Amino acid sequence: MIRTLAIILIVLSVSACQTTRETQRNNIGSNSTSAPPKGGFDKKNAAEKRVGMGLTYINAQNYKRAKFHLDKALTYNAKSPNVHYALGIYFQRVKEYKSAEKHFKRALSIDSKRPEFYNAYGAFLCEKGDYKDAEKMFNRAIDIPTYTDVASAFYNVGFCALKQNQIDKAAEYFRKSLNRDRRRADALIEMAKIEFSKERYARALQYVRRYEQTRTTSESAWLGLKAAHFLRDKDAIARYGIILEQRFPDSEETAEYLDNKKRWM
Repeated sequence: MIRTLAIILIVLSVSACQTTRETQRNNIGSNSTSAPPKGGFDKKNAAEKRVGMGLTYINAQNYKRAKFHLDKALTYNAKSPNVHYALGIYFQRVKEYKSAEKHFKRALSIDSKRPEFYNAYGAFLCEKGDYKDAEKMFNRAIDIPTYTDVASAFYNVGFCALKQNQIDKAAEYFRKSLNRDRRRADALIEMAKIEFSKERYARALQYVRRYEQTRTTSESAWLGLKAAHFLRDKDAIARYGIILEQRFPDSEETAEYLDNKKRWM
């Protein structure tokens, strides 16, 4: 359950960062084409800046500061879809699901053409276990041709399928995600796990090595070691053993490896 939650939170962190960047670009564009209000406070622009700060604090897990900025944003512009989107993410993170759903729906009622809203709302529904409606939201995001991060929505469909133990469906959507973004780390590690569970160890190791092009974790090193063991690849076993011992000495995976080190050699 912890692993499931962590992945969903990563998928939302990415969405939040993307919204912040888009908001900043939109603000720059609007400032360049129109003059600021004469002698007045630009509440709409201020609200968008507060949204950016709120999302930054959400990603840093500083929820007190995030709420402060998002409350300000709501005061400045209660009709901004970005404000409600950010509040939806905030309330999801702090497990206030009724408020989260209210704000996600409000964001979509104001602007029904934003694919990242559908994707984030779908991730929220998936976390709650409402898989059918979650998939509908992900597909709404996928169907919007201008969505630049459609790989995220494909990944989310796959992850929700995985939560329902629909392994083949999950693999199908993880591959679709990787077709759009071949370096997408979360999809690579999930595919490695699926291939390992199917005893396709060479494929599992290939996915681990692709994953390693973006990052190395104790989880990926442990999976790589186990796949290499079944493939009788002593060099890979030794390399992953060193990675576990030197880079992740306090991890659960390293402890499991060291409990019976001779078995893997």
